[in-house]
Amino acid sequence: MDARRFFSAALAAVGLSCLLSGCLFRQSREPFGEETYSAEQARSVYAEISADMAREEWTDQSGYHISVMPDDTNAICWDVYKTEEYRVVYGEGYLETYLWYDGRLCCRRDAALTYRDMAWEELELEALAAEQWEFARQLMERDGAELTYKYIPMSEEPYLLKAEYPDMELNGRTVRFAELSFYLNENGGYDGFGLRWQEDRSTVSVSYFSYADSTDLQAERAVWFFGRDIGLTEETVPALSDQREDRERCRAVIAAMDFDSLADRGEYQEDLGLPDLFP
Repeated sequence: MDARRFFSAALAAVGLSCLLSGCLFRQSREPFGEETYSAEQARSVYAEISADMAREEWTDQSGYHISVMPDDTNAICWDVYKTEEYRVVYGEGYLETYLWYDGRLCCRRDAALTYRDMAWEELELEALAAEQWEFARQLMERDGAELTYKYIPMSEEPYLLKAEYPDMELNGRTVRFAELSFYLNENGGYDGFGLRWQEDRSTVSVSYFSYADSTDLQAERAVWFFGRDIGLTEETVPALSDQREDRERCRAVIAAMDFDSLADRGEYQEDLGLPDLFP
C-alpha cells in the first residue's frame, strides 16, 4: 500500500471528512486565514497516524531527502536525494565539494579534482534513510509530544499536524528539538512526512515522500552547480520558477554534461569515499 492510500484510510477513520466539511470545531482563527484545531482533534489524528506508522515498513517509502547542516561553518553540509528523476549526494564545505551522481563519486578540493566509480548501493544510504524512519517511529512511541493541528489555506496540502518532542536520550543519542510534520491535502491524502532534530553539532532534516517534483528540482540543481563549477557546462543555474517551467531544457543541460571526461580532467582515486554525514 502506498503512503497516500495508507494515510487517507487512517484519517478517514478519525472523521477527517467531517472536519473538512466544517462540522468539527476549529479552536482559533489566525492571520492569513490560518486556523488551529482543538488539542483533542490533534491527539486523535496523531494517535491514528502513530498506530499506522507502527505497522508500516520502510520499503513502502519511495523517495527521500536527507539534509545535514553542521554548526561549524567549515564543515561539510550534506544533501542526499532519492527522487523520481535523480539519485544525488551533494556535499559542500569550506575547502571541498562532493558529488555522487550516475555511478560516480567526485570531489573537488581547491583546483584538484578526484573521482571514483561507485554504485549507489555502495553508499549505504538506503540503510541510513531506514534508520531515520525507525527513529521517527520511536519518537511517536514516546509521551510528552506537543501537538499542533492547523489549516493553512492556499497550500496544496493545507492541513499540518506537527509534533514537537522534549529533549531526550534515545539509543545512546542525545536528541534535541525533535519534531515531526505531517501535511495532508483537502481529501485527507498524504504524501509523506518531515523529521527534524539537532544532534551533537548538526541539524538534521529528513523528508519521506511518494516522489515530489520540488525535490527533483533541488537534486537537479546540485548536479548543475557541481557540473558548472568543474567546467562541464557554461549554462547558469536558473531560478527555480524557470527550472520548473522549462523541464525539457533543464534535463537536456544535465544530460549534456560529460562526466566521462573526468578521466582527462581529474585523477582516479580508488579509496575515495564519502566522509561521515554525521560528524
